[in-house]
Amino acid sequence: MRKSPYHRYALMDNPFKPEERGDISLLHVKQDIDDVIDDFFFDTIEKNRKSLLQIVGGKGLGKTEQLLLLKARAKEEDAFCSYINAREKDAFSVIAGILNEVSKCKRKILIVKPGWLKELEEAKQNFMTEKTMDVGRLSDVISVALIECAPSFLLLDDPGIDADRLLMLLKEVFDKADTGVLIAITTEKEIDWITEKIELKGFDEREAELFVAKRLLSERSVGEKLEPLYPFTADAVRQVNKSVNGNPKEFMEKMANILDLGVARRIGLIDKDFVVRVMSREG
Repeated sequence: MRKSPYHRYALMDNPFKPEERGDISLLHVKQDIDDVIDDFFFDTIEKNRKSLLQIVGGKGLGKTEQLLLLKARAKEEDAFCSYINAREKDAFSVIAGILNEVSKCKRKILIVKPGWLKELEEAKQNFMTEKTMDVGRLSDVISVALIECAPSFLLLDDPGIDADRLLMLLKEVFDKADTGVLIAITTEKEIDWITEKIELKGFDEREAELFVAKRLLSERSVGEKLEPLYPFTADAVRQVNKSVNGNPKEFMEKMANILDLGVARRIGLIDKDFVVRVMSREG
């Protein structure tokens, strides 16, 4: 059986490639902002409070990951959760997606369809056929569905096209929801009227090292004792992180490329000097 080229470093594959790697929480590097998001989550689950939260950050800082972590935690708590990828979609498509999701919001097997669900399905049918946006009615049926299934989580990832129309609807939904609902929206720019904001930050040196150690461990091919960062030195990891200003996505892409070059060039230990040489050629 042919060995993986990454066997040189006791790895089964390149752990910095963007493939899905199972439980997202296992590879997530916890930062200070995670504790703040946890507070909002447990206020919804345990205290039945409502919140409208904006998660702000540039490309590659982990906005989507934060929403997917919320989704995973909601699933663990058996709470209703709808994650909507709004990226590059118009308001009509996103609202249709929200209506489809909240139509699934049933806490138990229903023998008789309740009135709120009938109204929701009727509003959805009208919206899909007439293609007109009645903010009042749509916000009524969506907010009622979320309340009926509380604790509920509505997670909207990066609305771009027609964002103002969509956000107007979500504001109405939030205003009408009176309990047990968390609406979280990710954006690159701040939305003035949302008071609760969390700004994502890049990795510091410790977080970058932990990110690398977790990724490497996920692909280790042997049980022998190895340094957590092997085949990288700590200085090499810090140099890469510094070069991307701590941006997690760019950091992962750089690490994937450097590891591949280390394999191709049969480098024994990937140190800071090797990293500097690689990045100087890229520039």
